[in-house]
Amino acid sequence: MSGEFFSAASVNIATGFPLKIVRDAQNPLVPMHSHEFTEIAFVACGCACHTHISRDGVIYQEGLVQGDLFSVLPGEYHAYEQCRSMVLYNIYFDAAILDDFISLHSLPNWKILLHERTDLEMKKLHLSGGQLSRAVECLDRAIREAHLRQDGFETVMIALFLEFLIPAIRSPRPESTLGVESFGILESISLMEDKPEKKFTLKQLASISHMSIPSYTKKFRTATGLSPMAYLQHIRLLKVCDMLTMTDAPVQNIAEECGFCSPNYMIKLFHREIGVTPEQFRKRQLSRK
Repeated sequence: MSGEFFSAASVNIATGFPLKIVRDAQNPLVPMHSHEFTEIAFVACGCACHTHISRDGVIYQEGLVQGDLFSVLPGEYHAYEQCRSMVLYNIYFDAAILDDFISLHSLPNWKILLHERTDLEMKKLHLSGGQLSRAVECLDRAIREAHLRQDGFETVMIALFLEFLIPAIRSPRPESTLGVESFGILESISLMEDKPEKKFTLKQLASISHMSIPSYTKKFRTATGLSPMAYLQHIRLLKVCDMLTMTDAPVQNIAEECGFCSPNYMIKLFHREIGVTPEQFRKRQLSRK
């Protein structure tokens, strides 16, 4: 496989501290490349098509949207094309820094990100709502620590990396399954993920994807298993769950902030999809703390 090769030294990973985190806007095309270190890439915003090639030459292609994260292991190749306002967090590290955290290996999504890949198909994970915003906060704080380089910054960076990583690999939420054939709808999905509270119409979403409403609706359901509006409601409900867990905001305020037309409608939908009322969900989450 031909393509550019990046060594640890070429991306300025320090020999004594093998962890580096950068946030960068991506060019429309990022050529095929590989590296000697492990990378976790996290999509902060935008969308793109991603090609990922395993060590034995199997080619995987996927669509990326805001909230997706995936790994590239040493010896694997990957590239991006059709990047649409995509901003990535690139986490470069030597996997040995996780050797002291054996308990991580038993978490549900460890194999998807960090297991040595042989017959394991490459997959990506997905963070929405509060999980996404907390992940961004962790990585931004780690970048600031690396810039300031105060005493103990290495330990703080590893702690923040783990704070980012653990929710992703222990999350019961399913991995993202959007393939490259879904690229026509990625921009609308990325916008829904970024602004779930916005009052979208089907006409607006189809227009963003440069499709007619019937074509957009059909392709969206094929790609996600849901209609566009059902997908949007799902994202909004995830945000409701996060706000019920992380804040003491009244249900009425949460409904408004998450884009629901009325608190009563949100409560009815929440009970139907989650199985309990928002207040019952909040009490259950508080009892677990």
